[in-house]
Amino acid sequence: MVNSRSGAAKRKSISSARELTGVFPAVFTPLNADDPARLRNTIDYAKAKIIIDDLIAAGVDGLVPVGTTGQSPTVSTKQHLDMIKFTVDYVDGRVPIIAGAGSNCTRESVDMIQAIHREAGELACLCVTGYYNNPPQEGLVAHYETLARETGAKIIIYNVPGRTASYLEADTLIHLARNANIIGLKQSVDFKNPGKPQDDTRAVIQGVSSDELSVVSGEDDSLFAILALGGSGIITASGNIPEVAKAYGAIIKAYRDGDHKMAESLQAGLDPIIKAVFCRKNPVPLGTFFNSPLYLPLVPVRETKGGEEAHARILELISTSAPSLKKYHGKG
Repeated sequence: MVNSRSGAAKRKSISSARELTGVFPAVFTPLNADDPARLRNTIDYAKAKIIIDDLIAAGVDGLVPVGTTGQSPTVSTKQHLDMIKFTVDYVDGRVPIIAGAGSNCTRESVDMIQAIHREAGELACLCVTGYYNNPPQEGLVAHYETLARETGAKIIIYNVPGRTASYLEADTLIHLARNANIIGLKQSVDFKNPGKPQDDTRAVIQGVSSDELSVVSGEDDSLFAILALGGSGIITASGNIPEVAKAYGAIIKAYRDGDHKMAESLQAGLDPIIKAVFCRKNPVPLGTFFNSPLYLPLVPVRETKGGEEAHARILELISTSAPSLKKYHGKG
């Protein structure tokens, strides 16, 4: 692993619900093109430094390395830990760090959080809801309470039923919020439109205090929507793009200043780039945005059906809406 800075690095993380507010990009993990088979590529730490520096300059409130956007399902365990430690060392206390540490196996999540604490210090951890094995609500409660008890970490729940086929009910979330070590919820549901997900999100926000649980959006097109429900920010994939991260900050500022029309307009203005980021299921398009390989079974946009058009659209968006990324493509 690349030594990021000399001397002991400062470490900053989130320790309470009130601190989980604002814009937190789920940092993309860039890879070197050093394995044509795309099985054992090394992490491109030089590019990771640029990504981190640009995001901090854009005014983000924190960073989330090796979440699902950071290729957590496909990096090796050593790379997972190395990338988190690198991020802590390189950031050097400039912004808080939240570590990705989720699994559908409670034991593996406990082991990963404990390893993160040994290697990188006591960080808050974002933990995805159990997937594939489809645990019942009682199992999900036991999962998160076990993570909190066995590790002592501050836990941020990631509720993303569209990817896990596992849904945390409002009553379950309100119950979990009573645990002092469970401080946040990344809510990735449709809370823009009337229906159960919106109703549940509102019920959670109204059913807990801001000292108990901070609720942030996990849907990039819905920062305005969750602010309107009483949420406090966003953990975002498209926020890896500095221009987008700045826009999210502007949405939050406008909303808090009472200019809701401006906040809604700024959110709508991000639609083209958000659609491009998610056009082939996150984080595939981010590989194109940052000109980085991906581990199999993910493949670059241009290798997917109709991908050449999507690839060209991403390059055009970089030219018109995200010029800070031109440097990754030998331009600017």
